Amino acid sequence: MKLKLIFNLLLLAALTACGPFGNVTLQTPGPAAASGTPFIIVQTPPPPTGTPVILLPTDTPIPPTSAPASLVVVPEPQIISFHMTDALNGWAVGGSYILRTMDGGLTWYNVTPAELAQTGVNVTGRYFLNASTAWLVNLGVDTAQGTLYRTADGGLTWSSAAVPFGGGEMKFLDGQRGYILTSLGVAAGSQAVSIYQTADGGATWTRIYTNAPGDPAAADTLPFAGQKSGITFLDDTHGWVGGNVPMPSNVYLYATQDGGATWTQQSLALPLGFESAMTEVDAPVFFTALDGVLPVRLVAEPLSSVFYVTRDGGLTWTATFPLNVTGRYWMANLLDLFLWDGGPSLYVSHDTGLTWDLVATNVNVADTLMQFEFADASIGWMLTRDAAGHAAFYKTTDGGATWNVLIP
Repeated sequence: MKLKLIFNLLLLAALTACGPFGNVTLQTPGPAAASGTPFIIVQTPPPPTGTPVILLPTDTPIPPTSAPASLVVVPEPQIISFHMTDALNGWAVGGSYILRTMDGGLTWYNVTPAELAQTGVNVTGRYFLNASTAWLVNLGVDTAQGTLYRTADGGLTWSSAAVPFGGGEMKFLDGQRGYILTSLGVAAGSQAVSIYQTADGGATWTRIYTNAPGDPAAADTLPFAGQKSGITFLDDTHGWVGGNVPMPSNVYLYATQDGGATWTQQSLALPLGFESAMTEVDAPVFFTALDGVLPVRLVAEPLSSVFYVTRDGGLTWTATFPLNVTGRYWMANLLDLFLWDGGPSLYVSHDTGLTWDLVATNVNVADTLMQFEFADASIGWMLTRDAAGHAAFYKTTDGGATWNVLIP
């Protein structure tokens, strides 16, 4: 049974009196929740008995008729990372190839740039905009430089250009305008970075910010202190960088309103009971010009997660209900959020984090989960890797309750 968060204690008492809830536990958010703080009701799932049942797909993978004849199928590829751009189309990086699927992950085609097929795949930056357009940064001998590859036809052809960075976190607004946050080195809780911008699809890049010590052009509005975890831009003017610093009551979120030239730390109120927590902040994800979600990990006892929401283009952020669990997350859209540590229970929200359901899954991959994504409230994929380095790829069509093996 899935039970939702109840924000009204009187309603909680009434519901408890109306009928059985099975085996439930009550958890208050935060290490010292104040009186009147809403509870989260969590159904305690039964522990897995024996080996989890993995359902094999009943349909035989058939190459879609729309696939170009020149593409070669890679049977059971070993995937390192993936991204699905919709329910059918996606990209993946393997140890020796770049892959594309057009049937929801059943069939994978080799779309490796010809040059990389000869020199080797060592991808250190990637962005997959849609089913047709993608960028890859491949690291060369010099770790400070790389080669950027771009396709606009689903990997049939690639263009390449030398770039003055060896990889990083990429974000493209469309087929032409993009940004990359590239690391220049870390030391004792600090990290030097540079930010580059392109307006021609990646053919040329301009450095718009650096905080590298000793660089004559270095600035400090995005400080050297703190580890940076990601970058996003809403438009040509407004952008954000997330990260963390070992300091209580600090949310490491910096925003720019001038295209990345200068940055200002945004002030976010921590949830009740977590006022002294340290935080780990990823870059926000925007779904409209006004609406976005910011994931934050709360380093406290217990370790917890909270999603902040903006309705005004990132000017202000409001915390939703914190969950006393951490793990990997995915935001399929503005409403459908997922949080999972790979265990037998998957946290799901269908109202932007206001309430959460607990979905019992047919697998327990807590020790092997590498990545998961959802296209919508029902369709999702996950990647696992065991201690021997073997990867497996799964798909769900029922919101995460049942996971079928696509690549064993």
